[in-house]
Amino acid sequence: MDQESIGKFILELRKKNNLTQKQLADKLNVTAQAVSKWENGRGIPDIEILQKISIEFNVNIDSILKGKEIKKKKYIKYSFILIFIFILLIIIIYLLIKSNDYSFTDVKSINKNFNVNGVAAYSQDKNSIYISKIEYLDGNEDEKYIGMECILYESHDNLEEKVSQCGSLKNESEPKTLQELLQKTEFKVENFSCTNSNIKNSKLYISINVLDTKGKITTYKVPLQLTGSCN
Repeated sequence: MDQESIGKFILELRKKNNLTQKQLADKLNVTAQAVSKWENGRGIPDIEILQKISIEFNVNIDSILKGKEIKKKKYIKYSFILIFIFILLIIIIYLLIKSNDYSFTDVKSINKNFNVNGVAAYSQDKNSIYISKIEYLDGNEDEKYIGMECILYESHDNLEEKVSQCGSLKNESEPKTLQELLQKTEFKVENFSCTNSNIKNSKLYISINVLDTKGKITTYKVPLQLTGSCN
């Protein structure tokens, strides 16, 4: 925990809101000397004062302790949009294929470090898979990557067959976290050739390959689970 960074952050908050040290001290019920001490990196507020600063200036405590504003993760906002699109897609699929006696099942991740939202539509004649959202739940915001490819595989009889692919390992315009790269990732497979008579026995997984700034490729394997029957 860097006291100097915390102090500079508090100083910036105070000046941004056109407050003197005395005015800020009065709002927090402390002395002006205490505010001066924080801003000069010779101490930090206790947890109760940190909560008051957080409420007063509408910043989270993590931002104060890290000495820089941490913006809310964009994927929280995008998740609502994706959920809406996801629901709308299900409705459209249902209306289009209702006469074909289709059934639906969720597509979920077995890997606890990833959250996957998807749906599979299946009938006697056709199977479709749509994965609208992939989230990395165990991310380190300091880890940046310049490229990512996601490949959907089906494994059977000790063989692996590529079903669909999105993204590539070519350089992005700027390094991004894995979660940022995953925000634009989706799979839409209109004709999924189920190799088993029962779709829940289809062994599907997503291979996520990321390229870091040093040229190292890291691979994450995300097994998927489906329930329901191809029939």
